[in-house]
Amino acid sequence: MLVDDPMIAANHKTRTLWLTGMLHGFTHLYGTALLPLYLLMQRDLKLDSVSKATSFVTIMLIAYFLPSYALGVLADRMSRKTLLTYGLVINALAFVGLAFAPNYGWAIACVILAGVGGSFYHPAATAMIARLFPQDTGRALGLAGIGSGAGFFFGPLYTGWRAATAESALGAAAWRRPVLEIGIMGILAAGLFAWLAS
Repeated sequence: MLVDDPMIAANHKTRTLWLTGMLHGFTHLYGTALLPLYLLMQRDLKLDSVSKATSFVTIMLIAYFLPSYALGVLADRMSRKTLLTYGLVINALAFVGLAFAPNYGWAIACVILAGVGGSFYHPAATAMIARLFPQDTGRALGLAGIGSGAGFFFGPLYTGWRAATAESALGAAAWRRPVLEIGIMGILAAGLFAWLAS
C-alpha cells in the first residue's frame, strides 16, 4: 500500500509493527503451550510413556526449523504479509486439529503442521520490518521481539491454568480445551493482521 501523507504512512508502519509483534507472540506461544499439558495428554491419548507426550514439542520444533531457508527465499519473492497471515493460520489450524486428535499419529501430524506454520514467521517478519523501517531497524525489531517474550510467558501459563480449571469436569481430556482456544485465538489474530497490517 502506497500512502502519500507521511503521517498516515508512519501510522500504518507503526500499526503493522505492533501487529507483527502480536504474530510473534502467537508463534512462540504455540511452541510452549503444550509444556504443562504433557501428563494429561499422555493419559488421554493412552500413551505408554510421558516421553511420547514430550516428543510433541520436539517434533514441532524440528518441523519449525527445517523449512526456514525455503521460507526465507519465498519472503524475498512474494508478499510478506501474505506469508505471515498464512503461517499463523496454518499454525492455528494445526492446534485446532490437535484439540480433536483421537490418537498419537493424528497428534504428530498436527504438531508437524504447527511447526511448518510457525516457520513462516521469522524470515517474512524480519524482512518486512527491515523494509518498513530502514532507519531504526534494530529498534523496530526489538519492539516486535517483545511479542516473543510474551508468547513464551503466556503460552504455558494460559494452557496450564485452563486445563487445571477444566480437569474436574473433563478429566484427562482437559488439555484439549486450551489447545482449541489458542487455535481459535490464532485464527482471529491472523484475520486481524490480514485486515489491518500494511
